[in-house]
Amino acid sequence: MDAVMNDPHVDADVVDAEVGSLSDAALLDACRSEELRRRRTEGQLLRQLIEIERRKLYLGDGFRCLAGHGRAIHRWDRLEARSRRGLVRLAMVVPEVVDRLLGGRIGVAQAHLLGRLFCAPRVGPLVPMFIDEFFEAAADMDFTGFEQHCKAWQSLIDQDGSRPADWDRSAALGFAGDEHRLSATGPAIDGVEWQALLRRFEQIEWDRDWQQAKAIHGNDTSPSHLARTPDQRRYDALQNLRAHVVLPAAAEPVDPDDADVFGDGDTPPAAPPAPAAPAANPDGAVHTVVDVVVDIRTFLQGLDRMFAMPTQPIMRSPFGPGRAMCQTIDGVPIHPRDAVIASLYGKVRLVVTDDAGRPVQLTSVSRLFTGRLRDLVLMSATRCTHPGCLVRATDCQIDHQTPKSHGGPTQADNGALGCGHHNNWRYIARATTRHRPNGRWSTYRHDGSRIAPPD
Repeated sequence: MDAVMNDPHVDADVVDAEVGSLSDAALLDACRSEELRRRRTEGQLLRQLIEIERRKLYLGDGFRCLAGHGRAIHRWDRLEARSRRGLVRLAMVVPEVVDRLLGGRIGVAQAHLLGRLFCAPRVGPLVPMFIDEFFEAAADMDFTGFEQHCKAWQSLIDQDGSRPADWDRSAALGFAGDEHRLSATGPAIDGVEWQALLRRFEQIEWDRDWQQAKAIHGNDTSPSHLARTPDQRRYDALQNLRAHVVLPAAAEPVDPDDADVFGDGDTPPAAPPAPAAPAANPDGAVHTVVDVVVDIRTFLQGLDRMFAMPTQPIMRSPFGPGRAMCQTIDGVPIHPRDAVIASLYGKVRLVVTDDAGRPVQLTSVSRLFTGRLRDLVLMSATRCTHPGCLVRATDCQIDHQTPKSHGGPTQADNGALGCGHHNNWRYIARATTRHRPNGRWSTYRHDGSRIAPPD
């Protein structure tokens, strides 16, 4: 098979016929072998690029750097060129990067991410300090999880970043012909609040489409029968949201769901809840909740920085339960200063964790979710825990790691996060999900073998 695949003169139909004759196991093994070969090829290319960088061979043709050489000579796109340039620089400091690629123990995309991280201002020089943990995590995690932790670590290490003291907020509304385009830029904490609000109105539009389709198709109704696309419903949701805008009141009423974050007894008196608005046409204010998970040291550091008190950057590992974190349930990084401000104004629900990643304080807000236990499980991952799944945590379901029928307790440490598809699949396939001591999730087949094991 390898001889056939390596011969450039073999007709494509012959290769297709050869692949079609493979058994299931052999086909999966062949695909894995090709991926490992791709990683080795990247490692060999990296060794050659390091030598080109040392000799500065690109200068003779007028290129100012290796990235420009790659874009012109090798047809790399801009991201690929920047990634490889950074990877070359990192490998010149940490030669093990090349060995990891040659040995197939790190994915090409993960290696490129490390290259870009190494070139990040102020953060790059710290990457070699944690390189062993980066390597271990890259071998154990899929790309999305690895990328989330790398971005979160970067934002917490470099809390000032390139942003000014106050966010450079902007919004623009432009017209072209008979269309318009609306865009806005600002801190992530505001973005996730917009996202939560828009989701509420999107659900209203979905319910309208579903009711109309069901009136026509009855019990045979499926999403394919809906009159509008998701993008169209999102736009109409934005229009519906605009229709409910009201001028601000002279004084902001006390939020009945404000809670005592620090346990000092300073909690506003409770007020009777407002009547629920009808799903199809909300009247009055529509409330949403944004959950932010932050470890205690990051929170206190953000508090210090708010009052211009001297503080040192958090230098903890980017991985594991003890890592510094300040993010939404779905893994969107939030600047600690913004999280502190939002908590003081009662705009978000905070979950404060200790150095082992265990929740030690949870504010009491119940506008969107029912049950603190469910929320604690949601906060254990940013997305479905099945390897490679991208469904956000807030769109997932909660199930038992050890089934209730087998004596599994209904408590936070036995909760498993999964999308509807993978929760059903686990039940049918009798697969299990486990939250390991290092803070990562793994899924195991019925025979005990792990799906997507470490490289």
